[in-house]
Amino acid sequence: MYKILKAEKLAANIYLMDVEAPRVAKHCEPGQFVIVKMDEKGERIPLTICDYDREAGIVTIVFQPVGASTTKMTNLKAGDAFRDFTGPLGRPSEFVEEDVEELKKKKFLFVAGGVGAAPVYPGAVPGAGRADGAVPKDPLRGLRQRGEPDGSGDAVLYASGLAVG
Repeated sequence: MYKILKAEKLAANIYLMDVEAPRVAKHCEPGQFVIVKMDEKGERIPLTICDYDREAGIVTIVFQPVGASTTKMTNLKAGDAFRDFTGPLGRPSEFVEEDVEELKKKKFLFVAGGVGAAPVYPGAVPGAGRADGAVPKDPLRGLRQRGEPDGSGDAVLYASGLAVG
């Protein structure tokens, strides 16, 4: 069982959970995902890893309820647990393979909207994604675009070494 340490509603239709999963946290990289299963009869749900803390053994996921299983997930609270939390799966971002010194010379622009900001976060936020902090980043900057009432059309902008605004 994989204990949910934190369950938070971020917006009208967007949820965040911190899950105790030491093996996944130890090996995951930006761009990878996990498959969660709530119980023995539950559906396998693929979710992008939003953030992780290797030392604490915690993986953060963000999701939007779009079907029966993810809607059921919205009722889970801190202290509850997933039956399965499989991962990390998928191919990591190319940033983890790049030379540290070369990355420091480049400028990046990350753009994402709504729940789609979750997979961008590990590669764009200071301290996330690479333990060595290789990609220098300006403080987090945001651009908000008016979207749907549930927040799904809102846009988020992260910048690395770029003047934004």
